[in-house]
Amino acid sequence: PPRGVAAAPRVARGEAPRPTPRVRGFASIRWAATPSSRRPGGFSGVARSALSSADAPDALADITDPHSFEGARALAKLAMLVYWNAGQPGFWDPEHDGSALDFSTPLGFEPLIAADPAALRREALSLLAPAEPALWLDPDPGLGPLSPAFATPEQSAAAVAARRARRSLATEAKETFLGVSRAAVVRLRNPDWIVVCFRGTTPSPMRGLLREGQVNSMAGQERWVEAPEPMREARVHRGYAAAYRSILADVEGAAADWARRSAVSSQTLVRSSKPPPRVVVVGHSLGGALAALCAARLAHDEDILGSTNIDPLKPKVSCVTFGQPRVGDDAFREGVDSRSPALRYTRVVRGGDVFARVPTSGIWLPSANGDRLKVTYAHAGELVWTQENGVKPVFAKKGEDAPAGFNSDTRMLNPLKAVGDHAGYAGFFEDQETQRHWPRF
Repeated sequence: PPRGVAAAPRVARGEAPRPTPRVRGFASIRWAATPSSRRPGGFSGVARSALSSADAPDALADITDPHSFEGARALAKLAMLVYWNAGQPGFWDPEHDGSALDFSTPLGFEPLIAADPAALRREALSLLAPAEPALWLDPDPGLGPLSPAFATPEQSAAAVAARRARRSLATEAKETFLGVSRAAVVRLRNPDWIVVCFRGTTPSPMRGLLREGQVNSMAGQERWVEAPEPMREARVHRGYAAAYRSILADVEGAAADWARRSAVSSQTLVRSSKPPPRVVVVGHSLGGALAALCAARLAHDEDILGSTNIDPLKPKVSCVTFGQPRVGDDAFREGVDSRSPALRYTRVVRGGDVFARVPTSGIWLPSANGDRLKVTYAHAGELVWTQENGVKPVFAKKGEDAPAGFNSDTRMLNPLKAVGDHAGYAGFFEDQETQRHWPRF
């Protein structure tokens, strides 16, 4: 796909895109050249002309709660879909039949995710129908430089300050941080959500493994400089913090822009007749860790939550992750679970997925751990643990200990089983026993 920002997202009320200069490493994806996709503000309804009932039998289901079985099922498919090249023109257009899209994945594990990625795309976009072109932050230039280039806390703070001042980030000169992470920000028509979706680690050295591997290996902790006020003392994984910091302003700026525009008319500043959209943050594996950091911040973001002089209604912020590793310490967990009332957070873990049980607490080099010898990691949020097909899932509410056997599951010792469980989130929701016993927290 072309590199650079082609246009800022158009809003649902149909205003023209804002022109922006091209910046290497970022792309805002346009629809494919279909007649309906050329309409201002996206398309008029949920497009299904390229979808068949056989591809997506539940496409017409009313998905309103991202933490329900139906919501989590749809989000799992989206989280796994972005392992393919989601930056292609037409990728996010439900009316595009996908025939011209490139689903090749050199040296990747994507075939373990879905044998037919085109069918996965059709189903995901039928369950979660985009209303606008997706903002696709794509700093990975292929093989590219072998070492990640992270934004510093000062650079990230300056970018956030610019957004707070209502200056358009897309129109400013900015430094691009290559090979750190990939994320999509998508405004949905049905359901009425703003979705932020982070891609996980790919095992392909041609598509980011070497750099993402370095991010994962930075498992010492640092005080989270960008933490919202209720968790200022939290310490988090150094690699995850650095990776998210490098796209923080762009991701949060896009989500906040859609939230503001959905809540009020920028021309008249009158109240909207309907509540603001729900902001849903999702990710798999490494993407789940970045999603947790993102959701923790968005749940305290004044642009996302609104303000009393515009609209007192606060959109709900949801975070649903799949196979997500641990992110922070006990202070992070406390801040997320007890001091973030606007956030609901659910982790979904499949069977013996070992990557959802790491990193562990223990000893770390002080030079890579903020001059401390020990690291402490704790999961936050609700847990849904599906053990095997046909077996009732186990769950734990936020603040509760992990279920018995979760951290000692012997299936984690079988590499093939562990990898298969980690890659299998796009399909495991088809089990009727899982659906029947899905928890209602």
